Amino acid sequence: MEDFNNDAMTVEHHKIHYYENGGNIFIKAENTIFLLHKSILSLSSEFFEDLFKLSKPSTNENVNIIEGTQQSSNTFPTIEINGETSESIERMLSFIYPNTFVEITWDNVKDFLRISDKFIINKLLKSCSGFLLQHYQENILLSFTLAERYNLGTVFKESSKLLLDDLQKYRSEPIYDELSLRTKLKLMDAWYHYTNSLHKYFKIVSKRAPKQFREFLHYESPNFFLKPSKFSKFYNDCEIRFSRVHYEKTIPTIEELLKDYEELEFQPIQLDKDNKDNEHNSYSFRIKPEIRRYIFIELKN
Repeated sequence: MEDFNNDAMTVEHHKIHYYENGGNIFIKAENTIFLLHKSILSLSSEFFEDLFKLSKPSTNENVNIIEGTQQSSNTFPTIEINGETSESIERMLSFIYPNTFVEITWDNVKDFLRISDKFIINKLLKSCSGFLLQHYQENILLSFTLAERYNLGTVFKESSKLLLDDLQKYRSEPIYDELSLRTKLKLMDAWYHYTNSLHKYFKIVSKRAPKQFREFLHYESPNFFLKPSKFSKFYNDCEIRFSRVHYEKTIPTIEELLKDYEELEFQPIQLDKDNKDNEHNSYSFRIKPEIRRYIFIELKN
């Protein structure tokens, strides 16, 4: 039996998560010992709940179980966590326990998602999803890859909108290769459908109003209509420009051209820099961003 007080290796009690008052289970990660409450772990983690339900918990790939004995100073069972650093376990416990707080950031969200998946901590998974929904525009491709890996449907859909808006750029980044082949094919299918619809629209409109359409394309930037987020404005501008041109009403609507085409569900908040009351009224300088629509893919289809 392992005795923490006489261990040949330097084993330290954690400074915060070592609860001598009511603690009834040891967890060991690397050379750090945590004394914790089974009840809190069970309520927070389905993994630990199922583990403690067993009359005699067994060792598996994630943990080793060491039973306590009356002859040892450690009368409580010890769970040795495999493949985890003491820092990762500390962060997990600081999220779980009500007396501590840890903020989810870009520095830890990837590790938190891995921990939440490994130990089935649903509250932590939801908090990570909430962080990504709020911040995915800051790191689009990482948000998308994490959403695919951990089955975050809304994050996946929303980040796919911005990813598809500049697909060629993101395809050249190394992290793109972490995506599954199925997801890569769905992205390419969505982009192919968009460019094919664009070609169809140009073909129809150029036949109906060839002179006006050529002049309009010459006037606009060559890249203006290539991004999906720009197409709805381009479409509306064409409608206004050609409103006096008499042609058959066979121009397809945007909805007919693009089935999966919608605005961002979580629009960024922009600030009006010209408002002199910015520093005094946090609501007076919020303005609506330019409304754009995007193509997208979803996890389920």
